[in-house]
Amino acid sequence: PVPNIIASPEVEVARRFKRDTADHVMTVLHEEGLYRHLRFAAPQPDSWMHWFEIVTWPGHLAITGDMDSFSVKASADTFMHSRISDMFEFFRGNGINPTYWSQKVDGGAGVKAFSRDEFRSEVLDYIKDSVADWPGLREAVADEVFGDESIGCSRSAHAALYQFEHEGFRFDDASELDFERFTPQYLWCCHAIVWGIAQYDAARKAVAA
Repeated sequence: PVPNIIASPEVEVARRFKRDTADHVMTVLHEEGLYRHLRFAAPQPDSWMHWFEIVTWPGHLAITGDMDSFSVKASADTFMHSRISDMFEFFRGNGINPTYWSQKVDGGAGVKAFSRDEFRSEVLDYIKDSVADWPGLREAVADEVFGDESIGCSRSAHAALYQFEHEGFRFDDASELDFERFTPQYLWCCHAIVWGIAQYDAARKAVAA
């Protein structure tokens, strides 16, 4: 039988983006050097579905639309990007780079969110070398930590680990564990930026031909 393989969130978002934008077309609302305003949407009457707009000005790019809004800027204190004015150049390359790009998101809001799957994975990885020395540890964690339905954010997750004790075992140095994942909205917008720039480049190339 064929195994039931569950796609990672990153892969699923990539598939979803492709479906969501299958009929999208680009409209240039404004273009004056590095000052651009592009809209991507399906034709009427479905233009409201999964639409997004990209706006650029020197050293900055903003994306807004049906999924979410983010603003990205080239850091003035980073040598590599202190000279980048055209943010399309910043995003051109081989696919998306969510981790690196998230460092450039203004404020960082909406980029990551608490994930119980990530919480479970990180905790199991933390205790994997200790289960042999503490019999029943895995079961205790499953019951007292994973079974706590009140855990809904990183703060409460770390608090639950801090309070946990099993026959002398404690999560003494788990404060640096990260239980958050990139949100589907942020990943979708990463794909939208790369795809949108590719559409823009293709249109300009066609005009120049």
